[in-house]
Amino acid sequence: MQSEQHRRRMAGRISITESVYRSLTERVSSGAFAPGARIDVNEIAAADSVSPTPVRNALNRLVGAGLLVSHSNEGFFAPLITEQGLRHLYDAHGALIDLAVARAAGARSPPKPRPIEAEDRDASIEQRTAAAFNAVMALSSNDRLCAALSDIALRLRVFRLHEDEAIANRQAELRRIENAYMVADFPELAHRAGAYHRRRIRLASQILAAAHTSP
Repeated sequence: MQSEQHRRRMAGRISITESVYRSLTERVSSGAFAPGARIDVNEIAAADSVSPTPVRNALNRLVGAGLLVSHSNEGFFAPLITEQGLRHLYDAHGALIDLAVARAAGARSPPKPRPIEAEDRDASIEQRTAAAFNAVMALSSNDRLCAALSDIALRLRVFRLHEDEAIANRQAELRRIENAYMVADFPELAHRAGAYHRRRIRLASQILAAAHTSP
């Protein structure tokens, strides 16, 4: 049997690994690393006062999630998202939302909308947007689809932080989506969510430019 000391040591190691992963996920998804920038494992480890191993493990997980890229013998890099790539992300996000709404509208017993849960009462529009679409996606009653949406949303986060520089009236736009969802008006929800995504696909070049020129 494992000793209590060994179990505690393993629990501490898991905690450090997860803490490093969450910290790096936040930094990467918020645009802390410039597009194409090389991410130095040893530099991050020294700054966070941890060994390189949990940092490397976390970076590999982020590569798997599509938030970073790696090149053999060269290390880890922040991805260079192209205009077409950004359009594809918005399109994929919209397709998943369309699927969830269509399933809800066609269900024999339509699902009851759950409360939209942002992180706090003073949540930013980016947090509210993520919370609203997570709630819409839950209408699909499919955990895999919900996970797929979360993965795409994480990759879109840095661009959502700069949408104000390219898109007007985001607050009103989001309220219409939230209202249609809360009253289970699925045709209106499909219309509003579709318009939301088409607008961003059309303005992808401006959103991308805003994200890349931000200090």
